Amino acid sequence: MDFLETNVFTGFATLLTAIIAISLYYWEQTKKRRDAAKIIIQEIRRAEDIINEYKEHKVYKFTKKIIATNSWAKNVHYFVGDLAQDEIDKISSLYSTGEYLDSIIARVSDLKFDENISTYKNQMNQIVAELQNKVNNQAPQSTSVGTQSGAQPIQQQIQKVIPIEIPIPPPWKVLFDEISDTYEPIYHSSICEKLKKIAKI
Repeated sequence: MDFLETNVFTGFATLLTAIIAISLYYWEQTKKRRDAAKIIIQEIRRAEDIINEYKEHKVYKFTKKIIATNSWAKNVHYFVGDLAQDEIDKISSLYSTGEYLDSIIARVSDLKFDENISTYKNQMNQIVAELQNKVNNQAPQSTSVGTQSGAQPIQQQIQKVIPIEIPIPPPWKVLFDEISDTYEPIYHSSICEKLKKIAKI
């Protein structure tokens, strides 16, 4: 009898230990899932704020990274059962696009200032040369009478043709314009609403 009671107690203790271990495991997984959802929501909000700021002002601050950390890649498995495939794709697209732009930003930031100045000067010299050739080709042959009657020298004509600032958009700006203008925000969509429910916020 004592033997049976001992076996029953041992079996019950083992079962109870297993239940507690499983409960702790699921509690830890739920907490990790909730914490991951909170972080991902913050990362989405931050990334879209930077993109929207650029879209509005057309000026990018190179001290900011669109994707500072990629918590989505590490924790996407927690949300496979909660999000539809197209919703997962949209979040993944935001992160991949942000990381791609960050890589472009890093390359732009690594360029030397002197190289940028040199390139800009070469472009400006080329524009001035083309404008000067155009003015020379279009300007009538000057005569002494024409000069005395008030005809303007070629240099003054060029100054009137050349604007004060000639915008030469860098390649990265064209890329940013294209992406920011076509990007569809998801922070205020049903996707983040689902994540907020998981995060309980």
